[in-house]
Amino acid sequence: AIEARLRGEVEREARAIARDVNARLSEREDALAVLARSPALRDYVRGEGTQPTVAAASSNQSQPGRSAATPVNISAESPSQSRPDGNIPKDVQGEIRAFIQSGQKYYLAVTCLDSEKRPLFRAESSKSANGAQVHFQTRDFLSESRRLDERVWSIGEQTPLRSGITLGNFGSIVRYTIPVFTEEKSAAARRGALIVELKLDALLIDAVNSVADLPQTQASEAQSSPRLAVVVLDRAGTAVYHSNDALRYQPVMTGMSPSFKPLMDAMNEGQSGWRFYESSGGDDWLAAYQPLAPLELSILVAGDYSAAVRPLSWPGWLSIGLIALIGTATVVMLSLFLRRMAQSIKRVTEGAVAIAGGRMDERIEARSSDETRLLAESFNAMSDRLKEQIALKAESKQFESFIRLSAMLTHDLKNSITALTLIVSNMEQKFHNEDFRADAMQSLRDATSQLGSIVARLSEPVRSLSGEFKRPRPVDLVPVIRRALGRTAEPAAAMHEIDIQLPSQLVAVADDERIEKVFENLALNAIEAMGATRGKLIVSAGAAEEGFVFFSVSDTGPGMTEEFQRTKLFHPFATTKQKGVGLGLYTCREFIHALGGRVEVESKRGSGTCFRIVLPSGTITEAGGKNSRAK
Repeated sequence: AIEARLRGEVEREARAIARDVNARLSEREDALAVLARSPALRDYVRGEGTQPTVAAASSNQSQPGRSAATPVNISAESPSQSRPDGNIPKDVQGEIRAFIQSGQKYYLAVTCLDSEKRPLFRAESSKSANGAQVHFQTRDFLSESRRLDERVWSIGEQTPLRSGITLGNFGSIVRYTIPVFTEEKSAAARRGALIVELKLDALLIDAVNSVADLPQTQASEAQSSPRLAVVVLDRAGTAVYHSNDALRYQPVMTGMSPSFKPLMDAMNEGQSGWRFYESSGGDDWLAAYQPLAPLELSILVAGDYSAAVRPLSWPGWLSIGLIALIGTATVVMLSLFLRRMAQSIKRVTEGAVAIAGGRMDERIEARSSDETRLLAESFNAMSDRLKEQIALKAESKQFESFIRLSAMLTHDLKNSITALTLIVSNMEQKFHNEDFRADAMQSLRDATSQLGSIVARLSEPVRSLSGEFKRPRPVDLVPVIRRALGRTAEPAAAMHEIDIQLPSQLVAVADDERIEKVFENLALNAIEAMGATRGKLIVSAGAAEEGFVFFSVSDTGPGMTEEFQRTKLFHPFATTKQKGVGLGLYTCREFIHALGGRVEVESKRGSGTCFRIVLPSGTITEAGGKNSRAK
């Protein structure tokens, strides 16, 4: 963590200083470009560059035989003969003075050349008792002051040209050259030039001090070092700037351990990065470096890693040990707690699984100190309530079964009473008919037999509710249907037309008692549907598709709506009759489905209804081993 924090700090400082240096250079270059475009300076350079010198004119007049127009070569090494003192216009002087004073700390001198590359003046910054002064020189120019970038005479833009860094009496100097065009800017235009010498040391010091917390020291590195160190190297490995003044302008390897050499090589190649190195005092330093591209320099910001970790002495290590011990104890306690919690959850889970499996008497042990006690008690309470609900449901189911049995018996009893009513009503009219009396007596015997069956079913409610009946066997349906017709349809023959279409034999695999009740229910429903209005009852039977036989009951009653057929037909307690129970068709369908058959219905409101029962066909073995099959 300390390494990451220190690395981030030195990288951030290096980037900030590089940005500040570039910003300060750009500001100085912009000011120089503004000065070069000054109209007063351009007029001055234009005028001085086209006038003959005073020394040349006096020389022509003093030499016999030489005309005034004959040019005289004036050596650039003798400027004192070319320009009189005090011939610089005041407005030019004012602009040059203002330019230098705007950057008093940075500007060393400004030299102006005319279009013939001859120096016009040199303005230098100096300090006196009266403060900062600007001194103008118009003669006795040193050759060093006229050094410039020769590209200035051929470029077509008014752009400052930066020359290499030189080391002089005032420290590191950066020299700028910029053209002063005396006509429209172009590569071939006439021009003068300005040479500005910039004190790089002052600029770097201000840039570093504005960003980094670097107290300046005159001591060697072995003495009390600053918290951070900043070094600016040129490509030769010389410290152009060093936060330790004693090492400034020296080869950077002076007083440094060999571990700094790879870092210096990377800086000379213009690379960026970070790495550790060992100081001459044996301390570890972490340095971040990156190029200062405009100046072909590289900047390095280093932090004392050893000093950063020094507070972690034995008190620090003791603190770390205590923290580690506390952390270990916490982990152990947490592990024990989680293990205990896991055991409790496991116990609750096993109890819940047992309850879900139907073991309602299972109790989950809840300890007083158990964190899952509330959960266990909740499961136990839920189990108790669930047992109560199951008991209530069982009682409710028994009551529902009783109601269902009562409804079924009531339905069968109603059918028997209806059949007896029909017989009695016909006996008043046809009792004198001997054949009728015989049929009536048989119908009465059948009706009383049915009533006896109802009483028997009341005596055995379990058998009645479970639907247990005789095992299905091949049965001839024709006698069964005729017996039911005798009790239901034939007594109603005086009121309705009865059309019976039965074959001589029709064998199906069924329970004759149940089939008789199904047909009786369908026939009575048809007669009741036609009511007091004379209608027609059609009973037919025969072979259906292969392996099946059918019988059907049709009436000309009012029929059923599509809505009733779709939503209520065959549902228990659903009926269209005012006094019906609504169990007949439901019971019929359940029984027929149990035999492997099906119930088909066709009805339309106002056109009557037809119920068609389809059953598996069967074979009756006759005496002699012959088989009789439904035809």
